[in-house]
Amino acid sequence: LVAANWKVVAENYHECYHCSSIHPELCVVSSPDSGGSDEADGTWTGGWMALRDGADTMSLSGRSAGVPLPDLEYEARRVVRYVDLVPGLLISAHPDYVLTHRLEPVAVNATRVVCQWLYPPEAIARPGFDPADTVEFWDTTNRQDWLACERVQRGLRSRGYRPGPLSSEETSVYRLLCLLADAYRCGRLRPRRAAAPA
Repeated sequence: LVAANWKVVAENYHECYHCSSIHPELCVVSSPDSGGSDEADGTWTGGWMALRDGADTMSLSGRSAGVPLPDLEYEARRVVRYVDLVPGLLISAHPDYVLTHRLEPVAVNATRVVCQWLYPPEAIARPGFDPADTVEFWDTTNRQDWLACERVQRGLRSRGYRPGPLSSEETSVYRLLCLLADAYRCGRLRPRRAAAPA
């Protein structure tokens, strides 16, 4: 259980300003400034990060324990795609596995996050297949993120808190906020055109 609102958890998923200061394991396999945001129309938002040379996937060792997902071109095997199916399903597609985070709001300041790792059947069938390297990588990274989210949630309760502007690097966060603001206004989630912070 993360002591933060689900929207705080989702916003954290969409930006990597914090990566270099709290995610040393992630920075070994991917540079925090290596990616970008997708210009998506619809009820989703997302982006990507490139893997560093010498890294095959996001794992503690940077090595893959499995096999590449079927039909991926070389370029697609060099990035990790991050997609938020609003509201509450975060999908991280790696070259050799998919990780999902399902956000279940429990209270205004509490979210249950359910993670699931999905591997191709060919990988699971391999003798000696052991996903521990990827699971431990994300267990560590998630715990770092969730601690940061809990700190943000405490800050939001401060009488001195004032929201600030988003930067041009926070396109996915901006898109998420626009989708949610529109849903609150009209009472339902509607597809929106891609937009960026002004």
